[in-house]
Amino acid sequence: MTDLERELNKEQAAAAAKIEGPSLIIAGAGSGKTRMITYRIAHMLEEGIEERSILALTFTNKAAKEMRERIKDLTGLPLKGLTATTFHSFGLGLLKQYIQYLGYKNNFTIYDTNDNTALLKQVITNLGFELAEYNTYSLLSLFSDLKTGRKREIANKNGALNEIYQEWLLSQKAYNVVDFDDLIVLPVRLFEQRPDVLEAVQDRFRYIMVDEFQDTSLLQYRFVAMIAEKYRNICVVGDDDQSIYSWRGADYQNIQSFERDFPERAEFKLERNYRSTGTILEAANRLIVHNKERKDKKLWTEDGKGSQIHLMMSDDEEEEAWRIAEGIKKRAREEGLSYSDFGVLVRTNSLLGTLENALLENGLQCAVSGGQSFFDRKEVRDLICYLKLIVNSDDDVSLLRIINTPRRSIGRVSVEKLREFADRKKISLVDAMTQFAYAADSPVKGKAQESMKTFTKQLEGWQSMMKDGQMSALLVNVINEIGYQEMLEEENPDKPKLIDFKMRSLEFLSSRIRRFEQGNPGSSLRDYLNLMSLDGKENADAQSDKVNLMTMHASKGLEFNTVYLAGVEDNIVPSSRALEEDPKNIDEERRLFYVAITRARKELNISYCEHRKDRMGQSHQVLPSRFLEEIPTGLFSQEDDSTPDNDEDRIGMLEELIAKYSH
Repeated sequence: MTDLERELNKEQAAAAAKIEGPSLIIAGAGSGKTRMITYRIAHMLEEGIEERSILALTFTNKAAKEMRERIKDLTGLPLKGLTATTFHSFGLGLLKQYIQYLGYKNNFTIYDTNDNTALLKQVITNLGFELAEYNTYSLLSLFSDLKTGRKREIANKNGALNEIYQEWLLSQKAYNVVDFDDLIVLPVRLFEQRPDVLEAVQDRFRYIMVDEFQDTSLLQYRFVAMIAEKYRNICVVGDDDQSIYSWRGADYQNIQSFERDFPERAEFKLERNYRSTGTILEAANRLIVHNKERKDKKLWTEDGKGSQIHLMMSDDEEEEAWRIAEGIKKRAREEGLSYSDFGVLVRTNSLLGTLENALLENGLQCAVSGGQSFFDRKEVRDLICYLKLIVNSDDDVSLLRIINTPRRSIGRVSVEKLREFADRKKISLVDAMTQFAYAADSPVKGKAQESMKTFTKQLEGWQSMMKDGQMSALLVNVINEIGYQEMLEEENPDKPKLIDFKMRSLEFLSSRIRRFEQGNPGSSLRDYLNLMSLDGKENADAQSDKVNLMTMHASKGLEFNTVYLAGVEDNIVPSSRALEEDPKNIDEERRLFYVAITRARKELNISYCEHRKDRMGQSHQVLPSRFLEEIPTGLFSQEDDSTPDNDEDRIGMLEELIAKYSH
């Protein structure tokens, strides 16, 4: 039996032992919550609760995988019946089982942002509106808010935007596709329309645990609260001080909603920190108390204070980036650290480029968050669309993307005839193309008709290969049959390196699919494509020993031995854009800075400049972040010999600058 009191601290053990009824666990940064969750689930299993009755939800596939592996290691059980997954993956599983009750077919496809954008453009054009007049990115953001209930309605119900929105929804359903929002929206709708389905899910999952609860949206909270309502064995773990995703729907006030909906809850606080030094925690505590709407807590550690926070001031962003790079190089060499022990964090993507260049010029490889995804490369996107079409021949958006990739003599007029025929007959474009290809009175003739005949034959052959389970072989076959390399050579006659790079990307895609086949016997191509969509962005060439360069948002859940916070200046930290949108955003900006500070284990470096160029390249004098005033100056050290000489006391300069420019 697991001895909770021996393996966990007092507060963790109490939280892990309480498995009946609702529980709210406030877990501060670095407080060992994952360990506590692992032991809590192991304790549940030892108490005789069936694996299949437990639902553990979190926000990333990486976190879900880590949770499963740690429970396996602790219990020694295969845990085939335990559901430890993300909200969206769980929603997907429910839709696979029940989506037919909402009028969809079970072989639906998941659309990502690129797919949705293509569909939206198609809808705007088909309705006769000028595509150039619409910002599709803003429209998709608005439509997401409408679909998830973050916004109630479009102001003018009879206007063009509402017409586009309604047609976009109808098109998604007609193409038998769902997007990421639907993976939560549709299960909630299912529960509302089919109480019998809700009760079946409630009876299956009688014990629920939600990690990173502060990151749940109102809709996600409703989703999980509906399941928990019958048996009320729900445990939520979160930290309102680390709620930094309001821009994507997260609402830290869900903690208050939970308190209202489950008044009989037990409440626990985990405040002991196992990550950072006393000095770093003191800075974080002194910062975050300026937020008033929060659960009272104070992080503490039994370890020592550690070194002071190193404050760096540079003349401009070029000098700042160079000094950070030199500092990492020097510390890695002198202290025997790996480059992966270093994290360089910024508030906004626009600051990444200068830092990346400086690191590379100093011979330091870096893993950059926010770079182009492997799956966003054109060649990869093209072949993924072929695979999506093979899996779901109703996927008109994928067909339209690749109908002339490579060129097939199927011009715009032919495509318009296909669309018109498909709309009139209420069939897919593939079905329309098949009829056009073989009909004696076909509206298209000559090369276009022959191309349609060839393509539909190829598609039938690929679908036969798919049924035989030849996933990676299928991809290679598609690449060869369509002559993708020949197309690249025709388009790039003088760029052999570019062609080689693109073909290597496709080889890498093939190897990924092959690994998936080998690791998941019996899985289908549809399973792989859905998993790929849920995995989100991945860096295909990520290596272990690289400096981690990322935004503060991307650093959530990570930790590094040594952290550099760059560009800690007013209008960046906090963001001027966020404050312009709503002055109340200052609290979330402070929480974001708090998250950034608490990523550091041993050493924290905070950097700012006296001058910084704007987007037009004009240099302006800037001020240190107002948040630095909220951290006692005694926690900062002056610059040491590892940075270029400067005769002035940096702390004094900070105080002088703040005094000079404060209002």
